[in-house]
Amino acid sequence: MLYKSCYRTDLKLSLLGYGTWGLGGDSYGSISEKKSTYLLSCAFNKGINFFDTSNIYGAGLSEERVGKAFKNSNLRSKVVIATKFGMLNHRATGWAAPQNFKIKHLRNSFENSLKRIKTDYVDILQLHSPSIKLLQDRTKIESILELLDRLKQEGKVNYFGVSVKSPQHAKLVMRYNLFKFIQLNLNLIDQRAMEYKILDLALKKKVSIISRTPLAFGYLAGSVKLKKIDHRRKWSIKQKFLWTKGKKIFIDNINKKNISSLDLSLLFATHHPSIKSTIPGMMKINEIEENMRFLKLKKLSKKELKKITEVYKNNSWIE
Repeated sequence: MLYKSCYRTDLKLSLLGYGTWGLGGDSYGSISEKKSTYLLSCAFNKGINFFDTSNIYGAGLSEERVGKAFKNSNLRSKVVIATKFGMLNHRATGWAAPQNFKIKHLRNSFENSLKRIKTDYVDILQLHSPSIKLLQDRTKIESILELLDRLKQEGKVNYFGVSVKSPQHAKLVMRYNLFKFIQLNLNLIDQRAMEYKILDLALKKKVSIISRTPLAFGYLAGSVKLKKIDHRRKWSIKQKFLWTKGKKIFIDNINKKNISSLDLSLLFATHHPSIKSTIPGMMKINEIEENMRFLKLKKLSKKELKKITEVYKNNSWIE
């Protein structure tokens, strides 16, 4: 496993992290507690130390499962757990995503997260997809920062970040020094973080990036079979086709021997020095093992990255 030191912190994250959205059981099909705990334990035993969750994944079920997997004090000190707040529970297969960033609600939400995770503290607490209107409101953000500072003084949180709705919002986040992490979408068919020069800016400002959706909801990894309960069902057939074709287009255009779309995707999602971890979801043991392959591969060259950018710009990826 490769571990990356995070700017202005004492944290080191495994370059391959674990996104636990699917372990909530309401977005990528149902999954038992026994299997979830087993997956998390296997990931840890293979060197993964970074686990990202949220209060809304499975209405808190994901947090509970992370908590049960690492409730042992010896294990807890060896993992980095990140969670989020600000988003309200909603149907994962629908488009509505209600939020509440009022201070009282945030405090209560976080205290409930601690109980579910069975821990006295979390390593990273993130605002969950705040609107651009909120990020532009310095008065409201500063009141949230005061709450975050109190939580840190109480020993309940070590560091703070924002899981941005759009990569473009990251520029607003970087105005506030307390946020040391930004989580954003980055994959072969979503290169907005590069278009907006967010990665270079993060490097300059010493903000650590966590890249999410590196496999574009699984469409860059292999054939996708939608489950009965699956958030991907809400997307149009045309959009899913565009995601699917990306797997072949990039491989056909990158002259690199013995590399799969999965490997190429993870190499790309971790190519920039500001990126400290990428967090694909993993619902099977073989997915953990397959995702680890890229760690042994040679990094993408400047020429290959340039070609990837060209392919991205020369194709349409949004319906």
